[in-house]
Amino acid sequence: MTFDVLRSPSRPTSGLGAHSLPGEPGFSFRVWAPHARSVDLLIRTDSNAPYDRFGLSPDPGSGCWSADLGGVTPGHQYRFEGTNDPTRGPGNPGGNFQHVDPRARQVRDSGGDSPGFTVDPSFPFSAFTPPPPEDLLLYQMQAGSFRGKNDTVHPPNQAANFRSIIEKLPYIRAMNFNAVQFLPAGQFPGDTGEGYAPTNFFAPESSQGTPDDLRALVEACHQEGLAVFFDVIYNHVPDDDDNLWQFDGYSGNRGGGIYFADADRSPWGWRLAADRPEVHDFFADNARMWLGEFNGDGLRFDSLHNVYPEGGAWWLVNELASGLPAKILIAEHDNPGWALARYPLEAVWDMASADHFRDNVLGARSISELESLIGFGQAPHAANLVRYLLGSHDQIFNKCVGDQWQCGPSRYFVERMGGVGVGRSDWTARAQARLGWALTATMPGTPLLFMGTEVHHYGYWCPDSDEYGDHRFDWALTRDLPGRQMIALVADANRLRAGHPALRTDTLLVTHRDDQNGVLAFKRWNDQGDVLLTVVNLGESQFDDPTYGVGLGGDGGQWEEIFNSQSPQYGGWNDSGNYLAFPWVQGDGMLYLRLPKISVLVFRKR
Repeated sequence: MTFDVLRSPSRPTSGLGAHSLPGEPGFSFRVWAPHARSVDLLIRTDSNAPYDRFGLSPDPGSGCWSADLGGVTPGHQYRFEGTNDPTRGPGNPGGNFQHVDPRARQVRDSGGDSPGFTVDPSFPFSAFTPPPPEDLLLYQMQAGSFRGKNDTVHPPNQAANFRSIIEKLPYIRAMNFNAVQFLPAGQFPGDTGEGYAPTNFFAPESSQGTPDDLRALVEACHQEGLAVFFDVIYNHVPDDDDNLWQFDGYSGNRGGGIYFADADRSPWGWRLAADRPEVHDFFADNARMWLGEFNGDGLRFDSLHNVYPEGGAWWLVNELASGLPAKILIAEHDNPGWALARYPLEAVWDMASADHFRDNVLGARSISELESLIGFGQAPHAANLVRYLLGSHDQIFNKCVGDQWQCGPSRYFVERMGGVGVGRSDWTARAQARLGWALTATMPGTPLLFMGTEVHHYGYWCPDSDEYGDHRFDWALTRDLPGRQMIALVADANRLRAGHPALRTDTLLVTHRDDQNGVLAFKRWNDQGDVLLTVVNLGESQFDDPTYGVGLGGDGGQWEEIFNSQSPQYGGWNDSGNYLAFPWVQGDGMLYLRLPKISVLVFRKR
């Protein structure tokens, strides 16, 4: 293969990274290296060939170096090598540097010696319109650990391929979810991990497949009726395989160089300088890549409060929101109310919801605390808060080292409630999990469920094996009785939410409080006459006859039970609720019901 320089520098519009030339056989290459004296492109056809070397020319006034090369096609490998300019002042020692392209669309792995690959990002995506934000039902998953355990031949510590997930999308859709929120899909250290340690921001995790594998997964999600949200991490880089550190030899900014902030480390690694124009553009282009080249429907910003400085975070989110108004932007932030007022976001994670719910159900069973939990006063609209009472990856991820049996408190909900190793076999813990998802689906907010929660998963989630075995999603649990029962409850609760617009409005009226028994009831409605009453019984008190009176806040009429988390098909018992009873509000303003323990009942006004 013969490569030839078509022009150097590249046309100004060719962009940073490696991009195919419109109308010409070749690629443009551009890299930001403002403290370099010279930069060369190293390129080869494959790993068996030696690198050819081509000098790049400086783009006037930009700190970038570029050239257009003919003869380059998708799949060729390349790196950048340069010399630091010691005349640029302190922090510039001279000497050579060599790195993978920070914007490479594909890499061999996260290692510092990895090549980047030239990629054709075109893909025949079909048109897809995601649900409006208030209709979202989010299933959170990590692709690499979603398949392989008691399912397909993926041994422990081998990630599942993006394409292998496609076969399981009907499983997610059958539970009436309409969106998937993937944990970070970008390259991270090693082959198995959570994904929250970005080493190559523009390259999908190589152990899980190629960029086209991920594009095929997104297309399959859309064909199945599932919107796709990508998780992006702009608040830090890891210490392992940090491919941005001293990128052009410059060691200012606490040693990190051009991409890094002159600020303290985050809890997970060094912070990047989101207010520097070139770093801002790096993040903005990365976000646009996930939403454009991978046809994502939205983003979830990880730990937005740790993006440094805050003004850089504001600049980034505002630019994306104004430039891509059809996309849905969600963030994790430690101050949801402030973040919703500050940023143009559709929703913010209610980070305290899972722990508050677990502590209340396990301990206090306080009606005032439950009432506070289901409210959305810190948000302008109910859908602005992403709620996950049974836990997200943050509450469920764990990894044991040494002889620790407990390994910290993080694990699936039934073990947080019923105990380590025994929670799944505990009927009460399973009933509390059923209550938790039924409440998540009926209370104000955008519901989110982490993979495995729908089968009362045991233990904790971890993509890696540890001292206590393999902690990927166990597909055997989808086939046993407790798993099938919880799947049925999740599917029916989701169907209830999707079928009743009242549950997607900004309405909420608490009509009944019973601190002694741990019972709370609330109404939600819309202007077209869809009126629902949800009755939550946190406690062990049980009323087998229709003698428990629930206040309706002055409402009357006849009501019909349309959901009962203690129905037998979910793991409860026969005649636990009010099926086909059609009770009327009595003269004292009360609706008299059978009320099972540890339950959520939902009634429709007839």
